[in-house]
Amino acid sequence: MKGEIELYAGIKRNLRICQHPMKRYERLRRVVALLLVFAFSIILFETANAALMSNNWSNLIENRSCMIFTESIDIGGLRVGGRGKIVFTWLDRSLMRTLANDADVDDSISNGLSYYYSNKKEMKQLLKNRDIFLLSYQALKRWDFKIEEIVINGYRLTLDDILTPTYYRVLGEIAPLKLREKVAIEMSTADDEFGVDDYELHVVVPSMPKKGKVKLSYGDDAVEWEIPKR
Repeated sequence: MKGEIELYAGIKRNLRICQHPMKRYERLRRVVALLLVFAFSIILFETANAALMSNNWSNLIENRSCMIFTESIDIGGLRVGGRGKIVFTWLDRSLMRTLANDADVDDSISNGLSYYYSNKKEMKQLLKNRDIFLLSYQALKRWDFKIEEIVINGYRLTLDDILTPTYYRVLGEIAPLKLREKVAIEMSTADDEFGVDDYELHVVVPSMPKKGKVKLSYGDDAVEWEIPKR
């Protein structure tokens, strides 16, 4: 009887020894599966978050922008025969909170908002109780672009309101966009990429009201724009 008990105990020990590697394999497989699921979840979250932020930026900028065609004629709601085009984009301080979480935006936006972060005493004084606008403009015909022709909410711009460094400013007579594109093509080689961007300026104006509609104009051409929620 004793011998049978010892034999039975030996068989159980051998079975446990044989089972241990299989158990370790099963545990390892479960851990690897959990790690893969965790890593995949992180990738999905980051991808969705990036898409959400990108879409969020697009909506924020769209709500803060409006466009004027200068010297154009309105035919059934369609503007034709314009001399130039200006897109006004309000870069208010509330955008800085979004920029802190997502810096993947156009340089023209991040560069404009960076003026708010300036430690220069004269810049801080200049921006006190004032807002920044990005002006993006192009000529459809030869156009004598004058900053003094722009009025934002009753405030007429001057050269002193331009934040953009002097050597980046394009003022005065501007060649039509099609002519600029033609020159860019002629100057490029077969291996070169070419592209013609709109001209851009960052300017400061008195702070926008909390809500309501404001008027933006260039010369006799004007548009009403509603302040979006911040």
